[in-house]
Amino acid sequence: MNEVIIMIHGMWCGAWVWDNYKAFFEDKGYLCVTPTLRYHESTPNAVPDHRLGKVSLLDYADDLEKLIRRFDSPPILMGHSLGGLLAQILASRGLAKAVILLSPASPRGIMGLRPSVVKSFWSTLTKWQFWKKPMNQTFNEVSYSMLELLPPQDRQKIFKKLVHESGRVAFEIGFWYLDLKQAAKVDESQVTCPVLIMVGTKDKITPASVTRNIAEKYKSVATFKEFEKHAHWIVGESGWEIIAMDASAWLDKVLNIEQILVMPHVEQRNYKRISFQTPVIFSNNQLGIHSQGESRNYSLSGVQFMTETALKQGADIDLKLIEIAPGFNGPQPNAGHKAEVIWCKRKKDTSYDIGARFYELGRS
Repeated sequence: MNEVIIMIHGMWCGAWVWDNYKAFFEDKGYLCVTPTLRYHESTPNAVPDHRLGKVSLLDYADDLEKLIRRFDSPPILMGHSLGGLLAQILASRGLAKAVILLSPASPRGIMGLRPSVVKSFWSTLTKWQFWKKPMNQTFNEVSYSMLELLPPQDRQKIFKKLVHESGRVAFEIGFWYLDLKQAAKVDESQVTCPVLIMVGTKDKITPASVTRNIAEKYKSVATFKEFEKHAHWIVGESGWEIIAMDASAWLDKVLNIEQILVMPHVEQRNYKRISFQTPVIFSNNQLGIHSQGESRNYSLSGVQFMTETALKQGADIDLKLIEIAPGFNGPQPNAGHKAEVIWCKRKKDTSYDIGARFYELGRS
């Protein structure tokens, strides 16, 4: 059976948040499951279920645990924002093989309230007994806290999809020191699986300064990465593919997915990155990778590359593009380029997928 990824959405959202990531990881052979949290199935702008306001983090976690226990073995958990905190709770229950946290909400013991967070929730925090009521954000709050890097038209499209959230959940996360039930508590000693934590430096609702403390909490098993050109909507901002690729490469490593290896060689670097950062995915569904003599030339789906290094994450290869996809905005055909391997994976049909970032010749 293929590896399973349970993708857990954040506040005010639904399974639609994962459209990009679901397609990306399913293309790599994962079985992706995108549950919708309790009472989040309502139509946007509809009157929320009156029970939603008092739903707890533990209710969400219990619902997800029932789903996870349907599988024969613990799945991979991927959570965004609130979903990231739920993934932490579930991992502490021994329900995860690996965990990927994207802009995660912080657990009990880590003070997540910052001025930008208060501003993001201002319309809720100024309502009496918000902790008992369904709550939502204004368009300006959504734009400020989550969608600031998206074009205005995209902000409107996403805002129209958002539904109400539990006020109690917001209270349990933001004011954990007042919560007698300690719903947001996570025992880090019980989180023994690998954890990848990713956050944008421009994030205002789950700030990077807070997320660093989350990484410190799980330091014995955690890998932490910050992304300078990203904010909270890390699942759909321009360049989300780079983050997905990094997450995929990390999974390959921690799950011991076989990678391509050729003759090891230490190569001296004398080139620099160009400003162009779009990742290129080379895939071949029919022909496997093959050697063409001692020069170590290889061909993969219209792309020739040569390397004497181990072809794995971080390796450097020489690329010559023979064909490019329509509309591709990057290095042109028939020119030589340096590239860094972001990920590579051998598939069941003995062909390979490779993701790479291009370099240009120049001074190091």
